[in-house]
Order: sequence, then structure tokens, then C-alpha cells
Amino acid sequence: MTKNDATFNLVWTYNVKEMDGRKKARCACDGSLRASQARVLDFTYTNYVDQTSSRLFCAISTRENLMVFDADVKNAFGEAPPLQQGFTSASDKAFDDWWVKHKKRNSLQPGQVIPILAAMQGHPEAPPLWERHVDIIFKKYKLTSTTHAPCLYLGLVKGKGALLMRQVDDFALAASSKRTANIMFDYVDDELTFPLKRMGIIHMFNGMDIDQTRDYVNILCPTYIE
Repeated sequence: MTKNDATFNLVWTYNVKEMDGRKKARCACDGSLRASQARVLDFTYTNYVDQTSSRLFCAISTRENLMVFDADVKNAFGEAPPLQQGFTSASDKAFDDWWVKHKKRNSLQPGQVIPILAAMQGHPEAPPLWERHVDIIFKKYKLTSTTHAPCLYLGLVKGKGALLMRQVDDFALAASSKRTANIMFDYVDDELTFPLKRMGIIHMFNGMDIDQTRDYVNILCPTYIE
């Protein structure tokens, strides 16, 4: 460590995924003002999809007779470049259990810390680092974002028109076929450490249920309300 590095405590969240019932644990650093460790040296603002943009995406996809496919980045912030602030993480019981049982390594000793070599969720600079990283990937493959809704993209995939909507690490891709969607997802996989989790035809995005049929697309939110 250097004198400018900060040591963050870990924060764990646990939930059950609505789509497939998977139990998921998420590890983040405590970058809150209360912890007083984060030094903001770069941008912290990140674009997001609002409901108007989401409805517009679904309307255009329906008008163009496209199918919408869903994919999720497994470790988005870990794909992004490191923060300007060098930092380490303190260990805790949950991390130590994973370190010993999964990684088959010795427990960390008191006073030892974990060097963080990429962006990590919880630090205020991490989201825009991931956004810039994935935006470069999309533009490499000729997807162009709209001016007023930067999370919506338009482009051609092997000569076929495609629309893409990005909400942090969730992608909704409207394409004429599953093959076209998979070609685009393959492009993204080539730029990531871990492949995308592909979930097929989309049924839920950003808290909204999406019901695609041959005659119409219905957007509703009973899952969120319940």
C-alpha cells in the first residue's frame, strides 16, 4: 500500500433472482460518505434508461417486427479499468470462507488487505468507468447511441438492423432473429473476461414485465407491484 491508498470494508447483499429463482450474493465496497474512504477524482454521473426510453425501444422494435433478446454481464465493474484512487479491501468472514473453501488458500492474517485491481461496485467512480468501457465496445462494432438517450443504440449486425438498450449491465437487443442477436452478443463476449449470460427472449427488463407475442408487445409491471 501507499499512503494515498484507502482500505474499504466490504458490503454483502443477498437476493433471489425473479427470472430463474437463483440465489445471488453480491460483494461491494463501502464507498458511502459515512465510511469516509472514497476520494472522488473522476466523473460519478452515469446515464440510465428511463421509462420513456424503454417504451420507445419497445415501440420501435414492434414497428420493425424485431424480437428482443436479453443478456446480462456477469461482472461488469470488474471488466472496467481501475479507479484513479488506489485502494484495498479489508477481509470479512464471508470473504474468508470463499477464499479458503473455494480458492483453497490460507486465511488472511489480521492486518492483511486485498488489493483491488479493477473498478468495484460501491465506489462512486465505478459506474461511469463501466459505462465508458462498454460504450467503447458497442461503438467498435458500429452501434451508435442516440443523442438524448445515450443508453439506446442503433446499428447493423451483418447487414441486419438492430437496436440495443443498456441499463448498467443488462442488455436488451432487438434483432430480426436469434442468430443475429447471438452474433452481436459474440462480439461483446470477445471483449469481456467472462461471457455474457444469455437469457433468450426477454420477459423482464428494468423492473417491467415485457410480453412479446406475434400480434403485439405488452409492457406491464405486476411483478414489481407484487
